[in-house]
Amino acid sequence: MSLIFLRVLWILILLIFSNFVNALWPLPQNWTNGTSLLRVYPSLAINYDPRFLNSYTDQLIETAKHRLQTFLKDEKHLSPNVKFQIPEDEGINSILTLSSIQIEITNNNKRDQDDLEIVIDWTYNNEMREGIPLGTDESYELIIPDKKEDDKTELMAHLKAPTVYGILHGLNTFSQLLYYNRSEDNSGLFLPFAPHHIIDFPKFMHRGLLLDTSRNFYPIKEILKILDVMSWNKMNVFHWHIVDATSWPVVSEKYPELSEKGAYDSKKMIYTKRDIRIVDEYARARGIRVIPEFDMPGHTHAIAASMPEIMTCIDMYPDWDQYSSEPPSGQLNPAIPETYTFLNELIPEIASYFTDKFYHAGGDEVNLNCWESLVQQNEHTKESLLDKFVTSLYSIITKEGKTPITWQEMVTEHNLELPKDTVVQVWRNSTMVKKVVEKGYRVVTGSGDYWYLDCGYGGWYGNDVEGKIYSYNPIEGLSDEEAKFVIGVL
Repeated sequence: MSLIFLRVLWILILLIFSNFVNALWPLPQNWTNGTSLLRVYPSLAINYDPRFLNSYTDQLIETAKHRLQTFLKDEKHLSPNVKFQIPEDEGINSILTLSSIQIEITNNNKRDQDDLEIVIDWTYNNEMREGIPLGTDESYELIIPDKKEDDKTELMAHLKAPTVYGILHGLNTFSQLLYYNRSEDNSGLFLPFAPHHIIDFPKFMHRGLLLDTSRNFYPIKEILKILDVMSWNKMNVFHWHIVDATSWPVVSEKYPELSEKGAYDSKKMIYTKRDIRIVDEYARARGIRVIPEFDMPGHTHAIAASMPEIMTCIDMYPDWDQYSSEPPSGQLNPAIPETYTFLNELIPEIASYFTDKFYHAGGDEVNLNCWESLVQQNEHTKESLLDKFVTSLYSIITKEGKTPITWQEMVTEHNLELPKDTVVQVWRNSTMVKKVVEKGYRVVTGSGDYWYLDCGYGGWYGNDVEGKIYSYNPIEGLSDEEAKFVIGVL
């Protein structure tokens, strides 16, 4: 078979597979590609000019470089969908090698950060304490050519972004364009369908995953794995539902008895301040914000194990369903001053463990029957007791420099007047989104009729789920102005 025929055959095969099933997820906003095949070796250089970066940004890029270099060395997965042809014999010499990626942060302002503080065993400086702001620009542009400028230069890709977080996403996208080929002569990573030109940015600024570590404890090493997977999918919020009625795994220095008596195992199934900061830093290095949820006043039975004096309707059996959405029953008592002393001492402590500016205060499934006896002892109604509790809780959160997030019931069922910067999270069903934005609140939606994976594929909040999870449109039925209030999902 002639060399000319081989090359023609190679080009035809690439053209046939140019409409390929890709591994990019999510699909970029704008993406053009071609038919050329490139080779990528583990020695691929990842270059940038650190003189224009502050120390923390430099640290983030260096850790991202290390992750990509590890991928280049270890990746051996064979894609079942993406097919490309390696030319045989002398044709292999026609494949160009991509030698480097040039990184540029286009909007970076270098700041002097010599006043670093050492906390535990990692650098914890002022920029890190600020966390990643909501609405950070995560856009990027990735250009991978298939031709050299001239015979003397190497083939170089360019990755540009206004912030380091766009760079992190762009490097993940680059890794998803690489495919492993297993053969005796030409095994290794290839980059098919070049040239690539990708311009990408997220549609929503809040793209989250919620994990409940109260009902089911997850060790820190497993949470870190989840964060890795989130980063590959360009999700940027880890909603850590860290406590609930069944257990209190968070170790408080002010109230150590909470975890000593409320965790499943007070030695092994707990999260210390050090653990939480490890998760927070690991997440931020991947462009992920960590938002904690300490659900109150409902879903708090675990507190009763150590502080029953500030609780009501504890362990109401057999008619627990009259006092709570699920067993065991028990809610904080909003009618006594001891409860507010507890809040004023606990909330500032646990809020300080997290760098994000948002704090999820819970507020779902508050059962007012639980407070029936309290109404008979003072001048409050059940609803006014709830209003008193929420007002006090939000005031503490705000004093700590945090913005509260709450579940939808506070505004859709109890009709409380919350501060307008409060973010309301919708979960019962997707139709509630419009009701909340009409009240003027920003919304995060994770509707149970589409997205509750822990309910038996939607069994509790909707049974028709075949393919439904991917069909959910968070802004369906909203006007353009209303849609602006939806900052994201879960």
